[in-house]
Amino acid sequence: MRLKFLRHVLPALLATGAVLLAGSTPALASAPAHRGGGPGGIDPALRSQIDAFANATVGTNGITGVIVGIHDPAKGDLLTAYGDADRAGTPMRPNMHYRIASVTKTFTATAILQLADKRKLSLDDRLDTYVPNIPRGRQITLRNLLDMRSGLYDYATDPAVYAAYQKNPLMPGFTTDSALKVIRAHPGTAPGQKPEYNNSNYLLLGLVLEKVTGEPAPATIERLARRSGLGSTTFPTTPDMPKPYAHGYLLPTDPGPNRDVTRSSMLYPYTAGAVVSTVPDMLRYAEQLGTGYGLSRATFRDRLDWVPLTGAGVRLQYGLGILQVGDWIGHDGSIFGYSDVVSYLPSAKASVVVMVNASNADAVTSTDLWGKIVKLLYPDSLPTW
Repeated sequence: MRLKFLRHVLPALLATGAVLLAGSTPALASAPAHRGGGPGGIDPALRSQIDAFANATVGTNGITGVIVGIHDPAKGDLLTAYGDADRAGTPMRPNMHYRIASVTKTFTATAILQLADKRKLSLDDRLDTYVPNIPRGRQITLRNLLDMRSGLYDYATDPAVYAAYQKNPLMPGFTTDSALKVIRAHPGTAPGQKPEYNNSNYLLLGLVLEKVTGEPAPATIERLARRSGLGSTTFPTTPDMPKPYAHGYLLPTDPGPNRDVTRSSMLYPYTAGAVVSTVPDMLRYAEQLGTGYGLSRATFRDRLDWVPLTGAGVRLQYGLGILQVGDWIGHDGSIFGYSDVVSYLPSAKASVVVMVNASNADAVTSTDLWGKIVKLLYPDSLPTW
């Protein structure tokens, strides 16, 4: 079955090792086309290989530009853009905005967990308390939503909904009520079983936020970002992007032309994938996410109560709005036009963020570049089961 929209694709890729574990180190690029925007410090030989990986990514699969951010107290820092931000040839810059896609889920989850810390809700609360008339809503808990074990139908993969999104990413007339209608039309399966990556969970958690706080979820999440010092991280409610921004392109492997999909509906992904940010912000955020910033110690431990997503290949697990790939914790995301990985390695206190400006519904295109970089710098950080 074809994976669609924000659906997570790492399980299939990592189970075979096809992305993160395959291939040898490519030859070094003779003249890396990089544009620095931050501190140096990475060993020159390693830097050359990273440049080669990034330059090889530009121009493949419709990708015109890449941004890489690395922070490591021992190995040094890197913040560099490669290629162009659009097909017109505008140079990509490290501070350009892009859609972080499913990394949005980490913000939504953090907001819910902070409310739990304040005892304004419990993770054992039933979904029906906040959003009525959802199939099995009296059985599904907020924890089931957070760890992807609700059993609900994923509205974003609905054939009719997806076809409309593919035809026109602006999705005129689509609202959260439209998504609820789709969710309510399918019985789903019993909650608490095997985890299944599902965007409905996080759209519903956004509605829970609104019920508890009495304000729109975008306002709650933007305030969380401000408190975290993420000054370039926003939750737009229109299709427009803050400047400066990288254009996003639909991969040519998707049916139809390789078209510019920068302007897209943010009510469609909503609290499952609507946030916009920059690599510098996400580099800072990776450490915050990986160390439990803004949460009590007990709640952060609870967040890292991992549920396996696969039983073979590179270790892949999901917590409460957070992903573990090997020893790395964070999240990845892919939406029409953009793909990124935001990750933190606790043993090295290191962060690696990768963004590319072309994607479709079938692949998190940033994971290939991310995997090459972390395998180069931290070769033992991707253990298998």
